[in-house]
Amino acid sequence: MAPTILARRFPARADQVRLARREVVAYAREHGAVDPDGIALAVSEAVTNAVVHAYVDAPEPGAVEVTAEVHDGNGLEIQVRDDGRGMAPRLDSAGLGVGLPIVAKISQRFKVEARPTGGTAVRMFFAVAGHA
Repeated sequence: MAPTILARRFPARADQVRLARREVVAYAREHGAVDPDGIALAVSEAVTNAVVHAYVDAPEPGAVEVTAEVHDGNGLEIQVRDDGRGMAPRLDSAGLGVGLPIVAKISQRFKVEARPTGGTAVRMFFAVAGHA
C-alpha cells in the first residue's frame, strides 16, 4: 500500500494556525512520529511565520500550504509553503525572531528555501518509529 500524503491549504490567518497544527499532528501520530509535541510546536512556528510575514503588504492574506509525508528511511517530512513576499527583514515585526531557530532545534533536519514562483518553503524532517 502506498503511503498517504497530507496536503492542506489554509488562509494565512492567525485562526488557522491551530487547524494546521491539529491536522499535521494527527497525521504524525497516525504514522508513528516519535515527538508529536515537538512537531506541533514546529508547525505552529512555521505557519505563524507565514501568517505574520508572508503577506504583510498584500491587501488580503494569501494561502499557506502544509504537507506531510513519511519517507522510508528518511522519517516524516513536513513542508510549510506560502506565495508571499519571501524572506526579508522586518524591522516593524513585534516577533522575537526565535521561531525558525526553534524549528531548527526541534527537527532532525531543517531547510528554508525561496520558492521559484515567489514565497518561502520551510522543510522539516522528524523521526518516525521504524522509518529512521
